[in-house]
Amino acid sequence: MLTGLLLLALTGQLAQPPAQATPVAPKAKERTICRSEGTTGSRLAGRRVCHTREEWDMIAANARKDVEDAASRMTTAQGN
Repeated sequence: MLTGLLLLALTGQLAQPPAQATPVAPKAKERTICRSEGTTGSRLAGRRVCHTREEWDMIAANARKDVEDAASRMTTAQGN
Protein backbone atom coordinates (compact mmCIF):
# COMPACT_ATOMS: atom_id res chain seq x y z
CA MET A 1 0.00 0.00 0.00
CA LEU A 2 2.80 2.40 0.87
CA THR A 3 4.47 1.66 -2.44
CA GLY A 4 1.23 2.49 -4.33
CA LEU A 5 0.85 5.81 -2.52
CA LEU A 6 4.49 6.62 -3.19
CA LEU A 7 4.03 5.90 -6.90
CA LEU A 8 0.90 8.09 -7.04
CA ALA A 9 2.68 10.92 -5.26
CA LEU A 10 5.66 10.67 -7.60
CA THR A 11 3.51 10.81 -10.69
CA GLY A 12 1.72 13.86 -9.34
CA GLN A 13 -1.76 12.39 -9.44
CA LEU A 14 -2.31 12.44 -5.69
CA ALA A 15 -1.36 16.02 -4.82
CA GLN A 16 -2.74 17.75 -7.94
CA PRO A 17 -5.99 19.68 -7.55
CA PRO A 18 -8.52 19.26 -10.34
CA ALA A 19 -7.71 21.31 -13.41
CA GLN A 20 -9.77 24.47 -13.79
CA ALA A 21 -11.17 25.35 -17.15
CA THR A 22 -9.73 28.52 -18.61
CA PRO A 23 -12.36 31.15 -19.31
CA VAL A 24 -13.24 31.18 -22.99
CA ALA A 25 -14.49 34.36 -24.63
CA PRO A 26 -17.97 33.92 -26.12
CA LYS A 27 -18.14 33.60 -29.86
CA ALA A 28 -19.26 36.65 -31.81
CA LYS A 29 -22.64 35.06 -32.53
CA GLU A 30 -23.20 34.13 -28.87
CA ARG A 31 -22.48 37.59 -27.49
CA THR A 32 -25.57 39.65 -26.67
CA ILE A 33 -26.13 42.83 -28.68
CA CYS A 34 -28.57 45.41 -27.33
CA ARG A 35 -30.33 48.03 -29.43
CA SER A 36 -32.76 50.79 -28.55
CA GLU A 37 -36.12 50.70 -30.28
CA GLY A 38 -38.16 53.87 -30.41
CA THR A 39 -41.90 53.85 -29.86
CA THR A 40 -44.03 55.26 -32.66
CA GLY A 41 -45.68 58.52 -31.65
CA SER A 42 -43.35 59.26 -28.76
CA ARG A 43 -40.06 61.08 -28.64
CA LEU A 44 -39.19 59.86 -25.17
CA ALA A 45 -40.54 56.36 -24.78
CA GLY A 46 -38.44 53.52 -26.03
CA ARG A 47 -37.11 50.20 -24.94
CA ARG A 48 -33.92 48.25 -25.09
CA VAL A 49 -33.98 44.92 -26.93
CA CYS A 50 -31.15 42.40 -26.59
CA HIS A 51 -30.48 39.39 -28.83
CA THR A 52 -27.50 37.43 -30.08
CA ARG A 53 -26.01 38.15 -33.52
CA GLU A 54 -27.69 35.01 -34.87
CA GLU A 55 -31.09 36.12 -33.55
CA TRP A 56 -30.67 39.64 -35.01
CA ASP A 57 -29.79 38.06 -38.38
CA MET A 58 -32.90 35.86 -38.19
CA ILE A 59 -35.10 38.86 -37.30
CA ALA A 60 -33.70 40.81 -40.27
CA ALA A 61 -34.24 37.86 -42.63
CA ASN A 62 -37.85 37.47 -41.46
CA ALA A 63 -38.47 41.20 -41.94
CA ARG A 64 -37.05 41.07 -45.49
CA LYS A 65 -39.23 38.03 -46.28
CA ASP A 66 -42.34 39.79 -44.93
CA VAL A 67 -41.64 42.86 -47.09
CA GLU A 68 -41.08 40.71 -50.19
CA ASP A 69 -44.30 38.76 -49.52
CA ALA A 70 -46.29 41.98 -49.08
CA ALA A 71 -44.81 43.43 -52.27
CA SER A 72 -45.65 40.30 -54.27
CA ARG A 73 -49.23 40.37 -52.95
CA MET A 74 -49.53 44.01 -53.98
CA THR A 75 -48.36 43.33 -57.54
CA THR A 76 -50.61 40.26 -57.81
CA ALA A 77 -53.65 42.18 -56.52
CA GLN A 78 -53.07 45.00 -59.03
CA GLY A 79 -52.78 42.53 -61.89
CA ASN A 80 -56.33 41.17 -61.41
